[in-house]
Formats: sequence, structure tokens, C-alpha cells
Amino acid sequence: MTENFRKIPEPEQERILKIILKEFAGNGYLRTSTNAIVQIAGIPKGTLFYYFGSKKMMFLYTVDEAVRRYTEIYRQLAGTPPVDLFEELLYRMKVKLQFIQQDPLLYRFFYKAFLDIPEELKDEMATRFEAYSAESQDLAKENIDQSKLKEGIDLDVVLKMIHLMLEGLLNRYTPQLNQMHPEEGLHLVDAIETECRQYFDLIMQGIYKQVK
Repeated sequence: MTENFRKIPEPEQERILKIILKEFAGNGYLRTSTNAIVQIAGIPKGTLFYYFGSKKMMFLYTVDEAVRRYTEIYRQLAGTPPVDLFEELLYRMKVKLQFIQQDPLLYRFFYKAFLDIPEELKDEMATRFEAYSAESQDLAKENIDQSKLKEGIDLDVVLKMIHLMLEGLLNRYTPQLNQMHPEEGLHLVDAIETECRQYFDLIMQGIYKQVK
């Protein structure tokens, strides 16, 4: 059904998608009103459903499009990361902080979409979250020097553990970052990096052969 939406001119797609993103990011899935979306967008309700078929399909399309755009922007910002596991993860976290400030609406949508999942969307969102997590781990593993790891250490398990820690840290600081200009956020990024390094120092003791 969403192919109907893809057929309209790109500027109109962007305009409508931005409205949809804003409504879902601000209200979550259950509280988002299609009536509010069509009113703000200035289109008939029948047209919205012609584009997407249902509110559920509109939300899932928006999730897929947001993931695609996030991955694209993330790769552009990331460049060539360091090969050390912890320096690489720290580098990627700082890139994500840049992304939060560059496109706060998209990040807020992500946060809301994967945190506040209604029963009717759990299966579809679980599949998407698994794919998103797998891609994030693949990105993190691309250039890592694994020779420093102790014998028997499972890098995938280590990455999952660290990603959970980093996500918790980002979620704690995101509200502050969203209220700041990029220049102001630099001081907060330094504070987050310092906190991360403290956690990383502890983890290194357990998984590296030697710690300097």
C-alpha cells in the first residue's frame, strides 16, 4: 500500500513524513491521531489512508524510513573509526551524540518507537529491533582489532553489554542535549566521555590480555 505514498513528488513526501514523525515522536503510537495529522498536513483523511492503508502501516513505514535515514546519516558522520574496541565504541557514541543534536526529531521518534510499543505492534517492532541491533553490532565490529581480547571472550556478548550501557547513558543525557545548541553540547559530550572511560576501564580489566 505504501507504494502509493512513494509515487507522490518527493517534496510532498518529505513534508507529510515530517508531520507524521513529529506527531509520533511527541505522542507515541497510541496517542497519535490521524485526524491531527491530516489537519496539519492539509490533506483529506481518505488520501492519508490511500497512501498508507492504516495507522499501523503508516507507523511501520515511518520506522523503516527513519532507520534507513539514521543509518545513512550515521555512516556519513562516522568516517573511519579507531581499531581499538573501546576507542571505537567511544568514537561511535560521540557520533551518535552529534546525530542527536543534528536531527533531534528523528532521534526522539526512535526513542519513542522502540520504548513505548503497544501490544498490536510487538511482533513487527521486535523484528525491526533485532535487525537494527544486528546492523549496529556489525558496524561496530567492522574494523575492530580483536587480538587484544583474552582467549574465549565472545565479542558479540561484549558488544551487547556495552551497547546496553551506552544506550542507558545516552537516554539519561538526551533531554539535556535536546535543549542545547551544538556548541553548548560540547561540554556535556566531554562529561559523557569522561564517565564512559571510567566504565570502559573496568570492563577492559575483564576482557583484555593486558591493560596499560
